[in-house]
Amino acid sequence: MAARPRPYYVDVPLRWSDMDALGHVNNVQFLRLLEEARVIAFSQWFASVETGPDGRPPLLIARAEVDYLRQLHWRKEPIVVAIWVSHLAGASFDTSYEVRSSREPDAEIYAVGETTQVVFDLETQRPVRIAAEHRPLLEAHSGEPVRMKRRPKGHA
Repeated sequence: MAARPRPYYVDVPLRWSDMDALGHVNNVQFLRLLEEARVIAFSQWFASVETGPDGRPPLLIARAEVDYLRQLHWRKEPIVVAIWVSHLAGASFDTSYEVRSSREPDAEIYAVGETTQVVFDLETQRPVRIAAEHRPLLEAHSGEPVRMKRRPKGHA
């Protein structure tokens, strides 16, 4: 995969209900933030091609990994999620994320994450190859995997 010239950014508002008893955004809510960013990004990335009924290929999440780097307290302004494709395979691809305070290069990073999406045929209940017309759209948003704290040896 080619190095990404810059991340794709999605603004995601925080909800008051995202906070926990300690006054910061609950760890579980970070997966929701990644999901919201992913849904918005994919609907924009795939806008020019025929896809599933909701405007994007039918995808299942096969894996989700998050490293929490600092507390995120509720704020009025949206947080920013940088999102890019970090690995492309036959029927799946990985998406990397940074949950950031802003788009600025020196923005605080609250968490980093990665998910694996599998293109899935809902009728046969089996994975299917990424469509040829979808591959360049994913490659256009590609970059190196996000750095996670603990990865098995041999993984980026």
